[in-house]
Amino acid sequence: MQVPGVRRTVSRILISVFLVGLLAGLGGFYFLLQERALRQAAAEARILLSSALAIRGYTAKNIFPKLSRLPADEFHEETVPSFGAQTVFRMVASDYGAYTYREPALNPTSRADLATPFEVELIQRFRADPALHELSGVRPTETDRLFYLARPIRVTQEGCLTCHSTPDRAPPAMLAKYGSANGFGWQMNEVVGAQVLTVPVTEGLKGSLELVGMLGLGLAVIFGVAYVALVLALDTMVIRPLGALSRAAEAASQSHDTRLRLPRAGASEIRSLSEAIERLRTSLGKALGQLGRGERPAPPRREGGA
Repeated sequence: MQVPGVRRTVSRILISVFLVGLLAGLGGFYFLLQERALRQAAAEARILLSSALAIRGYTAKNIFPKLSRLPADEFHEETVPSFGAQTVFRMVASDYGAYTYREPALNPTSRADLATPFEVELIQRFRADPALHELSGVRPTETDRLFYLARPIRVTQEGCLTCHSTPDRAPPAMLAKYGSANGFGWQMNEVVGAQVLTVPVTEGLKGSLELVGMLGLGLAVIFGVAYVALVLALDTMVIRPLGALSRAAEAASQSHDTRLRLPRAGASEIRSLSEAIERLRTSLGKALGQLGRGERPAPPRREGGA
């Protein structure tokens, strides 16, 4: 009996089971942590976007009515809702650069609001699907990974066309500040831009990797302890008794001395096997003795009847 082979086989099985369990567990745990980080970023982005919309609403309701009574030859950016919201968030970005809020457009009045290639793609998707009301995801940058939340800017009020339909309808002060080349030609119900808010998720995703690493280390330690305990128990209860049983059985097969006793240690199955071999050896010894004396071996006795 190749007892060391049994030990190697059991060790390979334990290591294989651990590696499969470790990869499956860490993969599932990492996926859950990633999803949790993205859900948190999405919730934070929605709160911030609601803040931006509140600033827009405040500007339209409280700032514009007061400044609109000033002389007609003056144009005040503070009356534009998007200007107020973006200005506040630029102040936020001065301390937290990854938090941004923009209202880019394909044809904006101010060149500062000109859409980047990524923002153009978002706007085009809104224009192609009128039923699409929101887009979100993660995009990498040179220094960070950002969760973005975007919603379309659609012309829904006739008042917007006063400044953005044709240059002759726009306030002269606005033309003097921005010129007549940009920000015109808008039409009712047209998607002209998007509200795009970004939230950093690099730290959250990095924290997920750190937690997965800590979990992997903890599982490795637990497996190491369990592996040593199982191997020692296996060696004590199975491997050593099997080795001793193998050696004793081989010695008994080469000797007619019935006083040789097989080992009784180990698991109950090992002990039962040892007792069975002992009975078989005793019966075989008796049969061989009878044959040596020219006697006919007695037939085996049946239990419970003739």
